[in-house]
Amino acid sequence: MKKLILITLFILSTFGLFAQIAVGKWRTHLAYSYVTQVEETPEKVYGVSDGALFAYDKTDNGIERYDKLSGLNDTKVSLISYSVSNKLLLIVYDNANIDILKDNGDIINIPDIYKKNLATDKTVNEIKFIGSKAYISCGYGVSVIDLMKNEVKESYTFNKKVLSTAISDSQIYIASTDGVYKASANSNLSDINNWTLISSKDFKKFEIFQGYLIALKPTEGIYKLVNGAFTLTIATEYLTNIIPVNSKLIGYGPSQIVFFESFDQFKVVNATNVYDVSSLEASQNAWIASYNNGINQIVKQSDNYIIETNGIKPGGPLANSPYKMYFSGDKLLVVGGGAWADRYNTKGIFMIFKDNQWSYFNTDNIDVQYGARDFMDVVEDPNLENHYLVSSWGEGVYEFKDGKFLKLLSNANSNMESIFPDNPHYIRIGGLSYDANGNLFVTNSGITNVVKVLTKEGTWVNLFYPDIANKSNVQTLFRDKRGYFWALNVRSGTRVFVFDPKTTISNTNDDQSIYYESFNYYDNSELKTFTPGSFGCIAEDKKGAIWIGTDIGPIVLNSPAKIFNSDFTASRIKIPRNDGTDLADYLLDGVSVTAIAVDGGNRKWIGTASNGVYLVSENGLQTIHHFTAANSPLLSDKILSIAIHPTTGEVFFGTDKGLISYRSDATTASTKYSDVYAFPNPVKPEYEGLITITGLKYKSTVRITDINGNSVFEGISEGGQITWNGRNRSGERVATGVYLVYAETSSGIDGVVTKIMVVH
Repeated sequence: MKKLILITLFILSTFGLFAQIAVGKWRTHLAYSYVTQVEETPEKVYGVSDGALFAYDKTDNGIERYDKLSGLNDTKVSLISYSVSNKLLLIVYDNANIDILKDNGDIINIPDIYKKNLATDKTVNEIKFIGSKAYISCGYGVSVIDLMKNEVKESYTFNKKVLSTAISDSQIYIASTDGVYKASANSNLSDINNWTLISSKDFKKFEIFQGYLIALKPTEGIYKLVNGAFTLTIATEYLTNIIPVNSKLIGYGPSQIVFFESFDQFKVVNATNVYDVSSLEASQNAWIASYNNGINQIVKQSDNYIIETNGIKPGGPLANSPYKMYFSGDKLLVVGGGAWADRYNTKGIFMIFKDNQWSYFNTDNIDVQYGARDFMDVVEDPNLENHYLVSSWGEGVYEFKDGKFLKLLSNANSNMESIFPDNPHYIRIGGLSYDANGNLFVTNSGITNVVKVLTKEGTWVNLFYPDIANKSNVQTLFRDKRGYFWALNVRSGTRVFVFDPKTTISNTNDDQSIYYESFNYYDNSELKTFTPGSFGCIAEDKKGAIWIGTDIGPIVLNSPAKIFNSDFTASRIKIPRNDGTDLADYLLDGVSVTAIAVDGGNRKWIGTASNGVYLVSENGLQTIHHFTAANSPLLSDKILSIAIHPTTGEVFFGTDKGLISYRSDATTASTKYSDVYAFPNPVKPEYEGLITITGLKYKSTVRITDINGNSVFEGISEGGQITWNGRNRSGERVATGVYLVYAETSSGIDGVVTKIMVVH
């Protein structure tokens, strides 16, 4: 080693490192912006926002998030209900999986309905606690959970949607979309012949109030069952739900809450954005799920109810819509939207994650004015920080700067075109990409001039390439290190279009371009053709190879500089079976690949449509990790996007159920050894995780010794980072003391020494 820099690091500075998660750990980034459910318990108030569960502690005002990392068994909560007598919160997920969260913190999973083999709808519409049982009204009928044994005791399958269940005078009633049925609670309820239709009314909710079975029909009011017939008792078109609270009743709708002492004595409280109400004691207070206003409280003062605007909700992203994600420096840019055969018509979301804080742009007003929907892609202007361009599959390109919306670039003020010239909502803008000179390239599908350029001088230019003209789904645009642009026409009749615009944007005569319907590749010297049904994603690795994900697996273009040659061939990675035969299998053969990202160690993170995430080695021959929703905290096996923080190596997975990240052991390598540090440092007695040394040069050789020079660890960094488990070569935890970390390049001409303090 010719050069040695000594850096002593015992305690981490205010570099923000404590905010980082340890290597191998996960963290969720779920949205809590729109609270639609609330449930009060003696100690807490639970809320649900966009499928994410949280709780407000009434004693210390703290907020706690609940997810797979905290012990839940699934994601996307659809319904919650609390039982005072059983001291538990029943949590239902959108796939009908069920968790029971007890007051002591225990979580018990009841997957019976989720696993139930039914062709009909299993959506859970209501939870009704009766004694030690929970009656679950579902799309197929009713299931009963024994809360003492934590199991589904029985199910009554009617093949019709049941919205509510009630038991009164030894009779069980169900409100279905076909009407009201009743049966003796002591009969064989699994036999449909024991059920009698008593009303054709399509009630939404049953409850017991003052000894009567009452039923709510929104737009009409509350009915009471008297002498076997339902009669309208309280006529109102404003109530959407009713809940019993001890001897009282609460009814509510979007703009009012009604506290009933009796059928003819009640108090009406005007409110806004009322999505749900919960109370343990209606004569004292209630809690409201107020959508974008969080959870608020109603407090009774004398004879009046006062709404206190608490605005309780955790921080986080605006929505669980990570359709596309990219890092621009240390900022994670996220857009929510998308399109396929047609636009999804979903609200356009644009969010930024930086320094562990989320910010977002409110597109509600823009949506009213222009129709801000189906955001497809986002880029930051390389010439102007905090200036962002966001494409949409209908209205053009939205321009934002310094937290504000600037303008919409459309067919009214640019050369972007609509498929239907008279309709400004068919401007299909997919991919966005800047060239090295600051010119913005866009793909405008379904028209003759698909490629358009906004020059750095502010003028628009059409680039005509016959091979891509009028293609309808050019949703991805990617610029590689050579300056070539890759455009993916993602669905039916799929193609890969590559073009090099050279330096003269307005002159296409010197351009190179080529279109691929399929790729040739060699297998045992035999030339074969790889013909996917769709091309979903593209990435360039550290050595310049292009990886493309398709619906039947990935392909690799190892010599992309030759892409314009007529004899160009791609590669498919073959993995030996290691079973004594000479057979091998293609990497992820037949698997739909939706996202690819390259980490600092040149390894590939591959997201799939239904198989979760794979981490494969640099050459793809080794699978290092395969994360699924079943074997990890991953929120869903459907991956929409992947992005990797260039400094920390944290990998962000955008799924159809939200965003979650994993701290990988690889980071982008440093160009020098001046920013090397270890964390945690010091390593405290209670710490059980990996110790990370980062800021290294690419593939550094690392050796850790005690103060006497005895080696305890050796390895090669993944990109610019390496981890150590704090144990010696015998697998024993090292003793208290100072440990020296020696790192050097493979050539040995540059290196560094740092220190780690281990305390027991």
